Amino acid sequence: MAAMNASPEPKLLQQAEKILLHPIHPQLISYCPTMDLIALVTDEENLDVYRVNGQRAFGLKRKSEDVVVEALKWQWNGAGLAVAWSDGCVDVLGVETGKVVHGNVKLPSLRDGDKSTVRCIGWGPNFIDVKRVKRRTGESQSGRGSTKKNALDLSNPTTEDWDAFKDDTNLEDFLQRQPDFASLDIAPDLPDQLAMMDTESLLPKLPVIPLPPANPMMRFVRQPVDSGAFSSQAEVDGLLHSQHLRDHNSVDMFLRFTEEGSVHPSIYDSMEAVYVRLPRAWNLQSKVVMHASHPYACTHSLLMEIRSPTNTQKKIAWVPLTLGFIPSAGIYLHLIAAKTAQLQNLVSYLSHTLNRIHTYFKQAQDLPGKFMMNISETLEEQKEGNLVQNLYHLACTGHCPPPIHEWLVDELAEQGHKRWDNAVTSGLATVLQLLHENFLPALDRCSIIISRLKGLAEFHDRDWIFSGPMTEFTALLDVLKTMRLLANTTLLYAADEKRYFTSFSKWLKYSVDLETTEPGSQSRAEMESQPAGVDIGIVLEYIQYGMSNSDVQPYLTSAKEIPGEATDYEDTLKAIELLRGGGIYKAEALCLEKVLLQFGDGVRNLLKQVSQWQETNTSMDSGIVLGEGDVGAPLDMRMVPEHNADTISTYVALPTATTPGPSITIHRHTHDPRIASLPSSLRASSITSLQTESHDILDAKFADDVTLLLLLQSTDAAKACSIISFPYTPAGNEALATKADQVVAYSTITSNTVQPTLLPGGHALPSSAHHTIELTAEMLSKHTRHVFEGRFTPLRLVVNGRKGRRVVVVLGSDKKHYRVLDLDFTEKRGGEEGGGGSSDEDSDVEMGGA
Repeated sequence: MAAMNASPEPKLLQQAEKILLHPIHPQLISYCPTMDLIALVTDEENLDVYRVNGQRAFGLKRKSEDVVVEALKWQWNGAGLAVAWSDGCVDVLGVETGKVVHGNVKLPSLRDGDKSTVRCIGWGPNFIDVKRVKRRTGESQSGRGSTKKNALDLSNPTTEDWDAFKDDTNLEDFLQRQPDFASLDIAPDLPDQLAMMDTESLLPKLPVIPLPPANPMMRFVRQPVDSGAFSSQAEVDGLLHSQHLRDHNSVDMFLRFTEEGSVHPSIYDSMEAVYVRLPRAWNLQSKVVMHASHPYACTHSLLMEIRSPTNTQKKIAWVPLTLGFIPSAGIYLHLIAAKTAQLQNLVSYLSHTLNRIHTYFKQAQDLPGKFMMNISETLEEQKEGNLVQNLYHLACTGHCPPPIHEWLVDELAEQGHKRWDNAVTSGLATVLQLLHENFLPALDRCSIIISRLKGLAEFHDRDWIFSGPMTEFTALLDVLKTMRLLANTTLLYAADEKRYFTSFSKWLKYSVDLETTEPGSQSRAEMESQPAGVDIGIVLEYIQYGMSNSDVQPYLTSAKEIPGEATDYEDTLKAIELLRGGGIYKAEALCLEKVLLQFGDGVRNLLKQVSQWQETNTSMDSGIVLGEGDVGAPLDMRMVPEHNADTISTYVALPTATTPGPSITIHRHTHDPRIASLPSSLRASSITSLQTESHDILDAKFADDVTLLLLLQSTDAAKACSIISFPYTPAGNEALATKADQVVAYSTITSNTVQPTLLPGGHALPSSAHHTIELTAEMLSKHTRHVFEGRFTPLRLVVNGRKGRRVVVVLGSDKKHYRVLDLDFTEKRGGEEGGGGSSDEDSDVEMGGA
């Protein structure tokens, strides 16, 4: 470090610094790709998300004492955060609201008894028409990241390509939090535009679902509080009116990897997953430990820990996961994937709405039921008839029997009547609102989506995405027709009941006020001389029928209370007529919840067809062994597109031992964007080892498509720590001023050398086959970006951010202290570059939260 100390130590701008109350898990800290949010998990197994200024934004509490967090992953655009728990469930939080968007999502029933614990998560976009995006970004003519613009070919008389040089649009513009699709100019051609027309965008947005009514008894009963799904407009818009529905050229892939090696990709917000694993014939135990993807490639890269039953020695292998269904379906993949995911979310929206309807209807029935139960027991004991007879008698004659008088004056009174009126009026009003504004419009949207999917399936081959008969779509539309009939009937009966109750409540208040007055008093005489101001016929009808037996009840009965299955439209229509006429009807034919469950089963069957088609066109049957034996956890992996070539290079950084050692190995595999098999799709392969005698390598991360960051600690007594930055790709080296600045160089390995490393029986190449580069003190001094002061000892790097806002989060060795350093900021003051400010090595701490 002598050379490094000869000049002022380089410093990155420190954006923030925070010391936590509890230590965190080093492997469970992540920086949001598009926003200044840091997600981490403490040793108490609670998820906390902090803003860059240290303020807590939102979080997720531990489910139970025997559950821990296994993995977390930000969505590629920062819109969501997935958290995997040890009980096999995955929660997806929406960043806009901080609430759980998809809760307790479990994998489908696994085969051969595989465990369902999710140990790793992947989340990234894939372009459908890659050439269109490359033309828009200019990458089809020039190398990505080139500082020199292509010149127009004046010898070519056409003007078709002149627009390619009009701006600086690049790939990262497509990956923003909310990309501007108009400026990206990737609208499909006219035939595809007609196919992609979204009529639902013309409909009003679905409203939020109101929270359940407050129950004062909840504080005495230890039950989970209903936080309210779809309780904010941002949450509803994010799930049902999502931004990705306007992006016609990409699909959002969400992947879950289990303890036993099974891989489960799913598209968009749909949690219906595909099941893929290594070939059974290989008889290998595998576990995915890292995932990487690139929008240009339909092949994702996986790093797996692999063991053989005959040889328990651990191997680290690079395994390509090829999602062949992405290019095969073209633009219709986006349409089908987006609409099936939206349909699944609509089913959840309908279920939550109906659940809330049940809650408010129950509220409208419970309190009146308690009042009526008390007086009914008294009347039964005194053999004075029932409540209906007594109230009917009171309404007709004006004579109040003694038990009813006592009940009206002592028990019900004015306060009880207010509670009764408020419970029924507000409960029925909310039921009407939910049916009219939430439930029925959601049914309309479901009809539009299913009709659209039916049209796509009808005019394509039967071996296409939807393999089932067309009658399945017809059956779903019939179920929706039945559900709409029941919902409209419930709406009419609830409106009538509210209107009838209004008259009854007004009469009941008059009766309470009348019975409260003293007999023979002037106030009683005045009240008796004035009518109640209601239609007594409506009051009598409500007392006789609606007060004790609600007409809405048969439609809102819980499905668990009624045996049998839901019936078709004709049986439902007949049951409604029989109920109206007082006949015997099928209870299951009127149960709205049963029909909704039937519809949900039909939608799941439809989604399974899409999943089966995806599974058929997904392959994971090849791989290359990168390391074996005493190999530590992989440090990082990244997929980088090659310049002026339709290929992708996957870079993998591996340590040489389980503990931080003096060297790391970088594996570089250049391959086709779609890997059919190895080694046929492998264009080139190379291995480079970086080693230094004067430092230990604590961590390594690929900051972007050009730069590699090394976290070093000197082996001398000072134990000084620093961050080293240098290019690791050929394109990055080409951009350097001189060859002397280049650090990483690659020598290609022949195909004959790669062959022995292929799975299932392959072995890693010996270290003698690696191209070794010694990092000298001069190299380290030239490429040092940041030197830490002695009081802070780093442990781990977390790199993220895009387009001028790349940062690195450095976690301290105490696992409680982290710093956020800006990788893109260059400090210049008064013509001086570098630390032109205070000489205090800790001065940048004062900028925390800037």
